[in-house]
Amino acid sequence: MILSFRSTYNTYNKVTAMRSWLFGVLCLLTMSSSARAEDPAKDRVEQVVTAAGGEEKLLKLFWYRERVLISATPAAAVTPEEKGNRTSVVQVGGDVWLGTTKRGKDKVRVLMYGWSLRVLLDPKSKIEALPESTVAGTTVTGLRVTESVAEPITLYFDTEKHQLIAIDYTDTRHVFTDWKTTSEGHHYAAHVVGYKFTDRDKGTVSDTQWYQTDILELTPLAELPAELK
Repeated sequence: MILSFRSTYNTYNKVTAMRSWLFGVLCLLTMSSSARAEDPAKDRVEQVVTAAGGEEKLLKLFWYRERVLISATPAAAVTPEEKGNRTSVVQVGGDVWLGTTKRGKDKVRVLMYGWSLRVLLDPKSKIEALPESTVAGTTVTGLRVTESVAEPITLYFDTEKHQLIAIDYTDTRHVFTDWKTTSEGHHYAAHVVGYKFTDRDKGTVSDTQWYQTDILELTPLAELPAELK
């Protein structure tokens, strides 16, 4: 009788322990599923990086030649004969050189970090998904990034192709068009127009542009040029 009681008691304990373990697993799965459902920013980051060809196709170190104009009047489209007026080397997330001179402005470094999309993959980045809105006449979703940058930076993507439409940073909205692809498969917007905010909180910008730039040539680099090391 005593042995039978002990056997029954032990079986009861095992069943109870198993039920507790299963309950714990179900709770963890439910919490994990809930966390994923409550983190739309992660899904949007995956969408835009996938649309860009994956992390390996995001620009990291590159040289480019451009035509930059500080003008309220849009300039004519570039022609094949256009030589541009400056060259730069960008180490994404790091330094930027104008010619062979290291640029001291953190604004340029952050904008390049956003333009390359790599700011979205920085472990230090805290990313907030914004509701749909309209930017530059396009329906967009926004991703606001903080902590990995000195000031918040917001990236806007169209809702169909998930391509970068604009970046809001400090006092300027930068609008991107004319998409090109390097021979290695890196996608980039070659035409950029900057507009000063008239009301940053409301997201309204000036009717006239502040600057425009056209990337005439872009070459990914395997390593930093010797003269910049």
